[in-house]
Amino acid sequence: MNLPLNFDTAEPWQTIVKIALMIAAVYTIAVISLFLKGNLLGGSLLVLFGLAFYAMLRRARRISMGAKGRLTRDGVTVHPVRVWGFSLNMPSGEFALDRFAAVGVVERILIGLPNRTSQSDSGTVQLMGRPGTPNIEVMIGDIEAAQAFAEELSAALNLELKDVPVPGQTIRRYTV
Repeated sequence: MNLPLNFDTAEPWQTIVKIALMIAAVYTIAVISLFLKGNLLGGSLLVLFGLAFYAMLRRARRISMGAKGRLTRDGVTVHPVRVWGFSLNMPSGEFALDRFAAVGVVERILIGLPNRTSQSDSGTVQLMGRPGTPNIEVMIGDIEAAQAFAEELSAALNLELKDVPVPGQTIRRYTV
């Protein structure tokens, strides 16, 4: 593994946030136009649904939205990421390498659909922070690539390699 390593796992989240902001802008224009036309009932209903959707998005705000930064043999520097003035929920700052306990691989199982060409599960490689240090996502990809990357990173940084369950799930390995 070649260090220093620049990483950006926030890029998919930047796209998602841009799409959500564009939808919010169109929605706002629709609400304003209904009120300007005198359709108070239609505008009020759209405002009500908009408030319910906003409440749901506030819960999603707690999800970590990747990270962008640079990993060296001594530490990690993570930069804040903004999309059109809105900050993404991610760690930022400089962290010494001794503040991390392990390299973790999070496996997300994808349900195969008959018309889908790619059937592989996805994986996220994280630096697992000790108490008081955030977990930092350094790679997202298919599970085979994530496992290989995590093994190399673990060896390069001399950190333990761990399988990390998705919140609410348990890892069970079976051999047949």
